[in-house]
Amino acid sequence: MNEEEKEWVLPASIPFAELKGKDLEECLYWLFDAMGAKDLEWRTGGSGGGASDGGRDLEAHFYTPTADQEMEPQVWWVECKGRSGTVESDEVKSAIINAQAKGGLDYVVIATNTQFSNPTRDWVKEWQRNNPRPKVKLWDNAHLERLLSRHPDVVLRLFSEALSLDGQFQALESRFWNKLEFVSSPTLKKLWKARAEAEFTSLGIFALIANEFANGSITHRPWGAVLSTSSLVEVLHLALVNVPYLMMRASKAGVEQTPLIRAFAYLILCAIDQLQPESVAALVVDSITRGEPDKFPEDVQSYLLMPIANQLLSEIQDICSADCKRILTFNRQTLTDDKDEIEEYWLRLELTGIEESEEPSRHVRMESYNEPCQVGFRVDKEHDCPLFDIEPSVQNFSELLAIIKRVAAYRKAQAAEKRDADAAKRAAKAE
Repeated sequence: MNEEEKEWVLPASIPFAELKGKDLEECLYWLFDAMGAKDLEWRTGGSGGGASDGGRDLEAHFYTPTADQEMEPQVWWVECKGRSGTVESDEVKSAIINAQAKGGLDYVVIATNTQFSNPTRDWVKEWQRNNPRPKVKLWDNAHLERLLSRHPDVVLRLFSEALSLDGQFQALESRFWNKLEFVSSPTLKKLWKARAEAEFTSLGIFALIANEFANGSITHRPWGAVLSTSSLVEVLHLALVNVPYLMMRASKAGVEQTPLIRAFAYLILCAIDQLQPESVAALVVDSITRGEPDKFPEDVQSYLLMPIANQLLSEIQDICSADCKRILTFNRQTLTDDKDEIEEYWLRLELTGIEESEEPSRHVRMESYNEPCQVGFRVDKEHDCPLFDIEPSVQNFSELLAIIKRVAAYRKAQAAEKRDADAAKRAAKAE
């Protein structure tokens, strides 16, 4: 089934009857945003004057290339007319005449949640013949429905119940890759339940994984674990090709990069669970350099790769040292709960606050040379734990993944054995 055949939006579920005042304005705001409008802003004191209008409408700019490739702005005004019945003809005429008097406008959109009468449309056509500028567009509920069907990300934001499951996925994917926005957990739960019959794209799968980490954890819905090896490789490759774009976008938008970095680290962990570490390392480096490593200096490769490598390594360090007799750590590096704020909570209402320590955080680690390694690494006085001894770099990335794969295989089997033992105990108590 291609995209044109899919029913993203369920029109009957869009609450047009209630779409008035600020709700209609908000709908038009995000719709114009999705259509590529720039410099979007709400004007105060909309010219419509109707009590249902709320007295506030929109202004937007679209930039179009001219014949000489210069970008020329088009100024759009939007008048929102939320009604219970047909929009009054006088309201439309008043809005158009006021817009013309303003000057400098290219388009005037009069949008309603209901409809316009035929005499009103005829008047607009006649007026337009004598007044070529600004161009007037009448958007009724049928027109809004068509526009919303093309932009399910807007529907997901405002009335998610009006989206089909395919539409919810398409909207999630669009919001992530176009705006680096995340959805809430209920949407992720619905998509997880339908994973067997749904058609998910590779870029969409990465968006799902990043959304899971933005919501807290991948444990409840381990998307990477349900992928075939070929699908996993494709998702990882396409995601890593976009590392520069995602990091730059996050930095410009002020979005926390941690969910992205954790998503990359998780996919690499899934990959080395199924493939040889040297193959995964080659795939990773090839992906971030887009198959042209000579064009990516080592410091650039390191800038892109090391945050991911350090994330994965620190997670495995925390996991493996949790019950290790040889390594004792006093502070976890990554997998830790937020600080308990109870003692300091009310200081947020005090003028002085609390002095922030300028000392860098320190992680204390002790290693006993007399204890063996549970995983089976060769360790003694001359050989430290390889998980803590290695310093990640582009050159030793394959070696790093080999160490992590060995630890992951042991700890994964250990965790499964513990779950089976616990299940047996619970079954025995129930008898």
